[in-house]
Order: sequence, then structure tokens, then C-alpha cells
Amino acid sequence: MIESIDTAQFNEVIKQGCVVVDFTAPWCPDCRHIDPMLDILEKEFAGKVSFYKVSFDTQTDLKNTLNIRKIPTLIFYRNGEEVGERLIEPRSIDDIKNAINAFI
Repeated sequence: MIESIDTAQFNEVIKQGCVVVDFTAPWCPDCRHIDPMLDILEKEFAGKVSFYKVSFDTQTDLKNTLNIRKIPTLIFYRNGEEVGERLIEPRSIDDIKNAINAFI
């Protein structure tokens, strides 16, 4: 199960290693669509990549700071720096997996 984090935790977890942050909401059908894919990828990349969820509804300052307009949005970090392109409303597990492989 992927841990949900708040803004303070976000600023800490992105500092070390490779991290995928999923901006999501429980009412979002596309978010629910990719949740099982992220669970599979979290297991597949265990030890290499950390996965976290951030609430689109409650973490509004972070959402606005990062200019998140659509969900789900996946952002990739390596040692505190955003890397690669953001995935906005990804459709397939292959899209997500390719993006992860590109930055680890």
C-alpha cells in the first residue's frame, strides 16, 4: 500500500534516492484506474524507487506550488530534483514503467 504524505513529509521524502509522487483524489476515476498499476510497480521497483501519494484536495499549497492542474499527475524525483517529464493522466502501466526506467 502506497503511503499518503502531506507537504512537510513531501519535502523530506524527495531528498533521498528515486521517488514517484502521485497527486490523486478518491473521487477521481482516472486515479482509481492507475492505483493498481502503481501498487504493482511499487513491488517491482522495491528497493530502487519509493512511491508516495499526495491528496489533491487537502494539500492545496503544494498542489499550487507545483502547478498541478489535472489528476492523476505523477512527478519523478532523484535526490530532491524533479527529473524527466511529468505524467499527466497516464493510461497504461507501460507508460509509467517507461518513465520510471528513464530516471533510475
